[in-house]
Amino acid sequence: MRRFSYKHIIGWIAIAAIFGFLGRMVWKDWSQVKDASFTFDVFLLFMSTLIFAFSYFVQIWAWYLITLKLGVALSAPDTLKSWFYSQLGKYLPGKVWLLLSRFYFYGSKGKSKKSVSIALYFEMATMIGAACLIFLAVLIFHKEKWSYCSWRQLGWLLPLVLLGFASLHPRVLQKISNWALVRFKREPLSFSFSYADILWILFVCIISWMVGGVGFYFFVDSVYPVTPDHIPFLTGALAISSTLGLIALFAPSGLGVREGALVYLLSFLMATPVAVIISVLTRIWMTLIEIGLIGVVYLIGRLQKREKRKEYGEA
Repeated sequence: MRRFSYKHIIGWIAIAAIFGFLGRMVWKDWSQVKDASFTFDVFLLFMSTLIFAFSYFVQIWAWYLITLKLGVALSAPDTLKSWFYSQLGKYLPGKVWLLLSRFYFYGSKGKSKKSVSIALYFEMATMIGAACLIFLAVLIFHKEKWSYCSWRQLGWLLPLVLLGFASLHPRVLQKISNWALVRFKREPLSFSFSYADILWILFVCIISWMVGGVGFYFFVDSVYPVTPDHIPFLTGALAISSTLGLIALFAPSGLGVREGALVYLLSFLMATPVAVIISVLTRIWMTLIEIGLIGVVYLIGRLQKREKRKEYGEA
């Protein structure tokens, strides 16, 4: 318990340090914030919210495809509920709560715990892989944004991309996961995926990030003017910063880590203090969308239960 407490204390200290550093940058260069061309466009904000919300459903589609292939798929309403309710686990220290909540939901429906474990593993691997591929594409095709990069310096990206695709092969993934499971004294897993299945799910995850990137662009444009040619760059920035927040185990929902990475990337398009404000606003915007979607799913579920009770009462 002491080790558990110390880890969480250290994590919160790290988060506070990140936000303290970001706040200091804004305070130090406040004049740049005052001179910035901030706007507020309600229509663009509304569009950004709808588009970004839709990206969640594309991501859920990828999850459904994984569970369908593994024979643990649920009905559409149950899939939505399990996925959205599990997102609440992101706001607790440690990423395990998100996984455990979905694991518990599928287990309560009589689904194989082993297959659900594989599904969770593949969802994580394909979402992270898709985010990295998008960011690498931005590095290659939008090199002008990175003033210190040259084609010679970016030459290492090609073998890295090839290595990334090779690492997604079922045999490679199975060896990596089973190596980790053996170390933790767990039973090894056997994957039933083909390489084509993984590439298709990876493509769906890329679409999810791209849709989210368009929504992110409209959100930024609603508060600070940016041109449409920045959509790929903003998509890559959102994808890699969210991924870094996802793998930062000490930060609930990537708090602080995602903001720090996003500030660094946005500073290529705008003044750093402005980037800090945009990153914090992005956190609030994305959190409200998630909570709103979870609330809608919960209300729909309650209404469906009420209708069923009425039907049984009439019968």
